[in-house]
Amino acid sequence: MDLAAAGRRAAAFLAAVALTGTLTSCAALSAASAPPGERPGVDIPSRPPIEAASAPLGRPAIAPGGTGGYSFLATHPDGTAVAWDPCRPIHVVVRPDGEPPGGRSLLLSVLGELSAATGLQFLDDGVTTEGPDPARRAFQPERYGDRWAPVLVTWSDPTETSMLGDRILGRAGPDPFGTGADQRYVSGIAVFNGPALTRQLESGDDAKARAVLLHELGHLVGLGHVTDAFQVMYDTNSYPLARYHAGDLRGLAELGLGRCFADH
Repeated sequence: MDLAAAGRRAAAFLAAVALTGTLTSCAALSAASAPPGERPGVDIPSRPPIEAASAPLGRPAIAPGGTGGYSFLATHPDGTAVAWDPCRPIHVVVRPDGEPPGGRSLLLSVLGELSAATGLQFLDDGVTTEGPDPARRAFQPERYGDRWAPVLVTWSDPTETSMLGDRILGRAGPDPFGTGADQRYVSGIAVFNGPALTRQLESGDDAKARAVLLHELGHLVGLGHVTDAFQVMYDTNSYPLARYHAGDLRGLAELGLGRCFADH
């Protein structure tokens, strides 16, 4: 998938967490140019990954009882969530520049919480020099080989990228591929405000910093905003929560029940 393909990219948006108070915006990534097509090995991977399994790699945890409390970034025509392929690991690379003290362990902890809730498996591909770019391509064979680009996590600041501002702690979103019932997520990006999170962690506000990663990485796997203030995915940051709550967990469990795909 080329990120210029506006139709496929429209479902994935970057959500912002403000430093104090309200979430300022959720904006769709804009198309850079006309889509070049879906040429295997040029615009999309030439073949499915050899690591694709015939069954999900994990199963979501049993969600708390009750209903609602969650939303999805995108849904299929039948109303089910657009999700990651559970039969493949989600590869992740991290650009370590500007990483807060303890940032890596915090990231791994939150990814572990997401994995337990969804059954999705995250695979650490190490470090990268790739920087944040709202027009990032989901297929970069020159950098990552003949596969979908790994999820990119960066610790950045407002001087480097327009995705952050003085009051914006993070933005994240997945990259969809396919149409209709075949749509799924194949890559993504999470950008965190390194200096702001460093100040939080150094001042002892670990729970607030954790809440930022929980919220943004919730978007990365496909959760949208909710109006329930007692969920991590609440659409403002007035009540930062350091763990996923019942509605969040119900949504994450559904996101772990996506289809397995044999192509690309």
